[in-house]
Parts: sequence; C-alpha cells; structure tokens
Amino acid sequence: MATGIEAAGLVLGSIPLILAGLQFYAEGIAVTKRYWKYKEEVNNILYELRAENTMYVNSINMLLVGVVSQKDMTEFLADPGGGRWTEAKFDRKLRSRLGASYDSYMESITHMIMTADKFKEKLKLDGAGKPQFSEQTSFKEHYRRLKFSLRKSDYSDLMGKLRQANQSLYRLTTQTAYLDARQTSSKQDCQSAPNFRVIKDRADNFYTALSTGWNCPCQADHSVSLRLESRMEDGSGDEDDEDYEDEETMRDPFHVLFRFNHHHKTEISSTSMKPWTWEEADVRIEYEKQSSTATAACGGQIGKGVRFAKQAKKAIQAALEPQPNMQPIKDLCSAIYALQKPQRDVCFSLLANEIAKHKYGVHIYPTKQLPPDTDTWVVSSLRNVLDDSQFARRDRLKLAVTLASSVLQLHETPWLDENWGKDTIFFVKRPGRALYDQPFVSQNFNQTTPTPKTETPNAMSRIIRNQTLYALGVALIELWYGKTLAELHKDADGPHDTGIMQVDFMAEYNTADRLVDELYSEAGGKYSDAVRRCIRCDFDRRASSLEDAQFQKAVYQGVVAQLKENYEYMFQHHPD
Repeated sequence: MATGIEAAGLVLGSIPLILAGLQFYAEGIAVTKRYWKYKEEVNNILYELRAENTMYVNSINMLLVGVVSQKDMTEFLADPGGGRWTEAKFDRKLRSRLGASYDSYMESITHMIMTADKFKEKLKLDGAGKPQFSEQTSFKEHYRRLKFSLRKSDYSDLMGKLRQANQSLYRLTTQTAYLDARQTSSKQDCQSAPNFRVIKDRADNFYTALSTGWNCPCQADHSVSLRLESRMEDGSGDEDDEDYEDEETMRDPFHVLFRFNHHHKTEISSTSMKPWTWEEADVRIEYEKQSSTATAACGGQIGKGVRFAKQAKKAIQAALEPQPNMQPIKDLCSAIYALQKPQRDVCFSLLANEIAKHKYGVHIYPTKQLPPDTDTWVVSSLRNVLDDSQFARRDRLKLAVTLASSVLQLHETPWLDENWGKDTIFFVKRPGRALYDQPFVSQNFNQTTPTPKTETPNAMSRIIRNQTLYALGVALIELWYGKTLAELHKDADGPHDTGIMQVDFMAEYNTADRLVDELYSEAGGKYSDAVRRCIRCDFDRRASSLEDAQFQKAVYQGVVAQLKENYEYMFQHHPD
C-alpha cells in the first residue's frame, strides 16, 4: 500500500494523464466529425476535471509546506510519483504535520486514486495512462474497437466521487494550514523575548572588572575572548520553570578564554616565571540578592510557598555540591600563571572590595583540567574560514542563530561594536575540539596600540537605521553564500574599493540590498525574511534602537526566532 506522500504523488500524476487522454479524444472527434455530438460533452468533462485538478494541486501545495523544503518543491511537483515521493522521511513529516487528521487524509486520497483508476479504465487508457492509439485520424476505428464512452452522463458518478474526495482533501488541508498559522501567530503573541538585558548588564560589568584587573608588571597585551551562545532560555523569567528564581536570573555562566600575547618583551619573561599562553574558565557575575521582604512584596502572596520550596531545594543542592577554594585577587595575570600548577580547584573573586560598592561580584572558575597543547592553538577569523569546505551548511546556520541572539545580548557593550562582522568573530582551533560550534568575540587589555574602529558615514544613517542589525544581515548573507560581500559585488551595485568611505559604504549596501531579494530563491522564506529585516530594518516599528523593549521583541521574533526555527526544521526535527 502506498504511503500518504506516495499516494499524493500518484493522484498528482494520474489526473493530468486523464486530461491528456480526454484532450486526445476531443481532437480525434474534431478530425472525424462523425462524433461531433460528443464534442461538447467531452469538453464539459475536460472543464470539470481541470477545475478539480487545479483544486487538487493547490491542496498538495498547501500540504507540502513544512514537509518538502522550498528548494525541493519544484522538483517534487515536476515529477509526480517520482523517486523523491517514495522517501520515507517525507511521509514521516506528513504524518507529523497532519497528526490525528492523517487517517482522514488517507481515506480521501485513496478514494481519489480509485476514482482516477476507474476513469482510466472507462477511457480505455493503457497501463501507462495513455490512449491505446496515436493517430487521431484512426479515431473512428479504435472507438468502435475499444468501445470507450464519450457521454458525460457515463462519467457523472465518477466525477461526483472525485469532487467529493477532492473537497474533503481541500477542507482538511486548508484547516491544517489555518491551524498552523493560528498556532504560529499565538506562539509569537505569547512568546516574549528572553530578558537579554540580564546578560547585557553582566557582560558590561564583566568588561568593567576586566579593565582594572590586569595589575601585573608585564605590561603585555592580554586578551579575553567571550564565547558567543544563543542563550534562548537565559533570563526567560518563566515562573513555572523549576530553575526560575527571579527576573534577574542568568542560568549559564559566560565561558571565556584568557590569552597572554608573547609578542611583547615582558618583565615576567626575565624572571623565573614563564608566561602562560591560554587559560579557559567559566565566569559568573553574582548580584546582591534582594531581601526576602522585598521579594515577597514584589511577588505577592500567590505562589510564595512554591517559590520558597524551590529556593530551599536550591539551597540544599548548593550545600551538597563541593565548593571551590575562593581566592580574592587583584591581578588576573599572576593568578592565571599560578594555575599552571596541578591544583586548580579554585574560584577567583576579582577585585572583590572595589566591586562590592556596586553590589556585584565577578567569580571566575577555571576548568578542572589544565588546557592541553595550548602552544598549538590557532585563532582564525570568520573571514578566514568563510570558504572553508569543512564549514558545513549546518554549522553556518547554527552560527547564524548564535550571532543573531548575541546581537541582542551584547549590543552597545564593548564586546560588540556596531560595525562588527567577519573580522571580529573568531574561532580557536584546538586539538580534539570542534571548531565551528564555538565562536568568540575578543577584547584586548593593556594594549599599547588601540584597535582602529570603522565609522559609518553620517549620511548612511538615513538608509541604515540600525548599524548593528545591518552588520548581522551582512553576516547572514556571507554565511549563506560562503563569500564576503565584496566578492558578491556586481558592477550594477556601484563603484567600490574607491577609498571614499561614503561611496564604498553605498556600494556595499547596494550589494546587500540586491542579495536580500535573490536570497529567497535559495535560502527559503524564514532565513531570507530574517536577512531582509536586518538589512532594511523592516520591523514596522518607529523605534529602531535595540534599547527599546518593543523593538527588541520584534527583532527577536522576526530574526532570532525565525533563524532558530529554520535551523531546527532543517537539521533537528528532520535530520534526514
């Protein structure tokens, strides 16, 4: 028995064959003239059957959305009943999409197959669904031999059954599409953006602490690389979640890499101490808790007992977990040097006395094991790896989600300049570690030469309403094509590499704006919509600052959530 998706392809291929056979007979009638009395009846059957075929094709198009990818849809519809229709993964997706309606769908589609087969039988079509003769001039001879019917009344019953099954299928698919749209709309209406402000504040405070945390005599460059993560659940503020504490919760720590730059002569190198190379750690920014009285006042009486129970559970878990040795420090460089020894079960409390004034603390937890082979670690920018054949589409689309979410976490912090891009996103190649699932941004401290920053011409602000989002849109384009925007430039985009900042920026924007429209035919709706919104700041909002809560929510729903759904659809829900 054919699967649901195979059955859809069989009907999609059968009705056009019946139409072609009827059309052939209609032309044969016109040639012989003797059977002109059947001409109108055959044309009426053709008219009704074409209408049913159009309705069926529309139903199948609706049905295949979410089952067949945008790029495969043309191939599917062009080869009904072909090899792709037999692939098991597509029937699994169809079953998943229809849910409890799958059995009703199978009943309707089976009736259509049976009716189509009876049509072919009554028209005396061969096994391939074609007329058993090819010369229209011999229509009279074969009509007498085959005795196929040309009376509309002989097909009324079949047409009625086909119409009934087709209408049932149409109602089922339109209802499915309607419910899908309602669920998506409801999900978006109810889905508030995660509280990225919590992460942003902590990232800002971490940078502030680091700025005064290198009190070593070496006067070398030290860099801190912050790993970018999607953090969709951080700061979500869901009171039903057992990990919920308050609206200021940040569930996962920052993960960082510290680096000592060996290109500088240092006082350390002239002593018995040997400079360290890399160090890896988790960082938690701890805020002073509100008093229980204040918390109760804010939270009201509802759920107070439940929350107390959860807090008590967390307190017990914390008490049972082994605590690292807390070591207040003022100099990160010396503290990291000390970590080169076997004993690493420590927690650095950075500048505790100074930070206490601001009611937060920076706690740095080095990894349990000394990072191996740090002398072999290699840093590559996103620019350097864009065309790497090992940088798979899956990794690129996952990175797209991470970058989009990171923009909401780190915008207007020192970690992410508004003109960020392929030269400010890094990967660290380490033995035995995947490369592309851990992107970093980096900041240098004690740097002797400041890093130059790219400024956007003032005139471009009329076109680019949010530079940070525009940079994200450019990154998404480059990730999809595996090329820099400069490599994607065409003459029609205007002169580029002129050395005139405004002219070059305008050419870059024209390239990006052109690719927004071209991307739809390759990347599909969700990814392309996200790119369009970033490049054109197209969120139907007057505000364009990510500091505006409603605008940030629109960006989350229109960009981050879309990219996440696109990635999950392609690589998680349907891994085949």
